[in-house]
Amino acid sequence: MKKRFIAAAGIFLAAGTALAVLAFSRPDLPPSLAQIEADASMTQFLDRNGEPLNYSYASYWNVHDKLPLYRIPERLQKMFVASEDKRFFEHGGTDWRARASAVVQNVRAGKVVRGASTLTEQVVRMIFPRPRTYLSKLLEGLDAARFERRYSKADILEFYLNQVPYASNRRGVLQASKYYFSKTPDRLSLREMTALTVLVRAPSSYDPYRYPERLDALVSRQLQKFKESGVISDREYEKASKERLRLSSPSLRVSAEKFLAYVKSVVPLDGRARKTTLDVFLQAKVGRLARSRLKDMKRRGVNDVAVLVLERRTGNVLAWVGESLDGGTADFDPVTVLRQPASAQKPLLYALALSEGLTAATKIRDAPFSAVVGKGVHRFHNYSNVYYGDVTLRQALGNSLNIPALKVIGFVGVSEYLDFLKRLGFSHLDKDAQYYREGLALGNAEVTLLELTRAYLMLANAGVLKDVRVAEVQPETQSVRVLPESVATLIGDILSDPQARRLEFGGDSILNFPVQTAVKTGTSTGYRDAWAMGYSSEFVVGVWMGNLTYRPTDEVTGALGPALLLRSVFGALNENADTAPLYLSPKLERRRTDNGTELFATDVPEARMPRGKEGVYLSKPEDGIFLALDPRVPTEFQKYRFELEGMPDGAEITWVVDGKEVGKSKEADFFWPLERGEHTVFAKVKAADGSAAETNGHTFTVR
Repeated sequence: MKKRFIAAAGIFLAAGTALAVLAFSRPDLPPSLAQIEADASMTQFLDRNGEPLNYSYASYWNVHDKLPLYRIPERLQKMFVASEDKRFFEHGGTDWRARASAVVQNVRAGKVVRGASTLTEQVVRMIFPRPRTYLSKLLEGLDAARFERRYSKADILEFYLNQVPYASNRRGVLQASKYYFSKTPDRLSLREMTALTVLVRAPSSYDPYRYPERLDALVSRQLQKFKESGVISDREYEKASKERLRLSSPSLRVSAEKFLAYVKSVVPLDGRARKTTLDVFLQAKVGRLARSRLKDMKRRGVNDVAVLVLERRTGNVLAWVGESLDGGTADFDPVTVLRQPASAQKPLLYALALSEGLTAATKIRDAPFSAVVGKGVHRFHNYSNVYYGDVTLRQALGNSLNIPALKVIGFVGVSEYLDFLKRLGFSHLDKDAQYYREGLALGNAEVTLLELTRAYLMLANAGVLKDVRVAEVQPETQSVRVLPESVATLIGDILSDPQARRLEFGGDSILNFPVQTAVKTGTSTGYRDAWAMGYSSEFVVGVWMGNLTYRPTDEVTGALGPALLLRSVFGALNENADTAPLYLSPKLERRRTDNGTELFATDVPEARMPRGKEGVYLSKPEDGIFLALDPRVPTEFQKYRFELEGMPDGAEITWVVDGKEVGKSKEADFFWPLERGEHTVFAKVKAADGSAAETNGHTFTVR
C-alpha cells in the first residue's frame, strides 16, 4: 500500500510540475486581441462601395469581415452566451460547475458527450491550438485564467464572435451570415440567428447545404431551450417556429482579376483591406454588354474586347473589362496590351496643331499624297479612297481623313508631336521621330488602351492631364495643364458635331449619341485593331476590339465593331447620371467664315500652314526618293513626272533641276528625262497677274 501511495504521489508531483512548467513557459500574450488579427497578412480588395472583389479564406484569421461588438446584434450576443457559456460574465475563465457537470454526464454516457468549454477557453484554443487531450484541457483552463486577467469580457466576446470557425474556412458571424444567408447579422431573422449558434458546434456535420433537415431539427430544439431560459419570449418562439431557413450562398458580383492584377502592381500590399475605385455594379453591366457584343462580332473574326470607363472629374477607374470568347485574356490584359491606335489618336495631333495656331476653319488640301518610306514611296489614301479637295480642319478631324492628318503633322513636326505624346504618358513610344516618321499621324505606333483613354481624359478635362486612379490609397490625382482650355474644348466640340463627320459617316451615324458625347473611332492596318473612344461631361470610355493573337478580323472597323458597344456603355452610364453638354471655354469666339460660322480660340495667335503645305508646292518627286532606271528599256525613253499642287489658273511653270532650267509648262506636271546621280529640283511659278514665287526644293537619286 505504501509503495502504491508513493508511486501515485510521484505521478501527481510530476504531472503538477509539468503543468507548472508548461503554464509558465507559454509565450507572452499580445497587448490586445486585436493585435493577433492585425498580424495576419491577406489583402482584401473592395469596390468603391465596400463590395468584395476577391474572396480568399486561406488565411487562418478573419482579417477583414469583422464587426465591433456594438454592431453585432445584442440578441445574437445573448444567444451565443446562452448556448455556449451561460455563466460567461460570472466565471474567471473556466466554469468549474459546468465542467463538473460535464464529467458526470460523460461518465454516465461512457463517452464524451459534453465539453463544457467556456467562450474564453474556446478563444484560447483558437490562438493556441493543441491536440485534444486531457492535458490540453487543463492547459486551456490555465491560459483562460491568464486571458481573463489580461483582457476584458467585451474584448473576449468580440474576438470570439469575429473568429469562431464555420464551414468552408469562414470565420465569425459576419462571414457566416453572408455565407449561409447572404445577409449581414443585423438583418438575420430569429431562426437564422439561432442557426448560427448551432452551426458552430459542428459546421460540417450540420452543413445546411448537405443536411438541411438535420440542421432544421437542431435549430427547433435550440429555440425551445432559448424560450425556456428566457432568451426569447413565447411570442418570438411561436413566430420563429413557423419559419424555415432559406439558404442563399453569395458569390462575387463580378470578375475583376485583370483589374486587381494592375492594382497590386501600383498599391502596397500590407494585409489591410483596400478600397478600390471600381464600381462592381457598373463592372458587371459593362461586362455583360461587352460579352454580348463580342458574340455578335464572332462571325467577323473578333475574339477579344476591352473596355475602360473613367470618372471624368477624378480619373477614377469605374470599370475595367477584358473579355475573350476562348479565354484568351487569361495570360494578357487587353486594357494594357500594346496595339496600334490608328485614327483614334488623331484628336491629339489636331489638338497640338490648334495650340500652335491653326484654327478649325483652316483649309487643308485633301488630295492624293505620297511620302518616302525608306528608299521607296508610300501612297496614302483616305479610308473611303475618296478625296474631297479643300476641307476645313473641323471636317478633316470629324471625317478622320488621312491626307490632311499627314499635312498637319508636317506643320507641327514629327518630333514635336512625339514629344507631346510622351508628355501625355505614352511611355511605350521609346523610338525616335525618324523611326515613326509621318505615319505617327495615322497611329502607326503601338500604345495601350489605358494610355489612350488617359489622353482622352485630358481632353475631357479641358486640357488638364490627370493620373488614372485605381485605389483610395493612391495620392490625389496630379493635374498638369498640357493644352489651352480653348483648344481642348474645341476638340470636344468637333468630335461631338454630327455635321463635321457627314462626308465619311453620313448624317445618320451611329456616332451621333443622344447626349452630347465626343466620339472618335480608329481602324489599324489590316483590320487588326478596332477602336471607339468617347467622353461626355461625366465619363470617359475607351473600347478596343480585335484578336490578342494579332490575327486580322474580317474587315471590322471602329465604326462597325466597338462603336455600338461604346454607345451602349454610355447609355448605361447616363441612366443615373446628371447629363449635361460638354464644357465649352469662354475663350472660344464664334465668327463668320466662307463656310458659315466657326469657333476661334481668342487666346492662341493664328498661324498659317507653311509653304509646301498650303498654296503651290512640289509634290513629286518626293523629297529623298530613290529612283531606278529599267535596264530593259533604253534610257532615252525613260522619263519621270514632276508634279505641283495648288497651281493657280493661267500660271506658267519653269522647272529647275540641279540649278539649270530644263523646261517650261502651263500644266502642273512635267516629264523629265532620267539621268543617273543625285539631283535637286524646284519650280518657279509666274502667276497670271505677274507675281512670281518659287516652290520648295526636293532632292532625289537616280540609279
